[in-house]
Amino acid sequence: MDEENGRGRLDLYVETLRARMPAAEFIGLMSAFHAWRGAPHAAAPAADAGAPLTPEAQSEMLALMRLTSAHAPAAPPAPRTPAPEGLVTDLGHV
Repeated sequence: MDEENGRGRLDLYVETLRARMPAAEFIGLMSAFHAWRGAPHAAAPAADAGAPLTPEAQSEMLALMRLTSAHAPAAPPAPRTPAPEGLVTDLGHV
């Protein structure tokens, strides 16, 4: 899959999620997704940010990760910093 086509699929999928998910759930999902991608503009969730991702949002997170990984060029792993206490989310089984 070429990068432009893959980006278009990702954008369409995100817009579909925006239309069908409750706003707060969509915002939480996108915050987690941007943090996963290491986006410099991604805001770190506050300690009292609310409930962890719902099972539906966890499933959508995995779908977004697959869509992103399918068209992204291989890159060396980024250094990871430990997540603050309470910010780890169970993404379930694939």
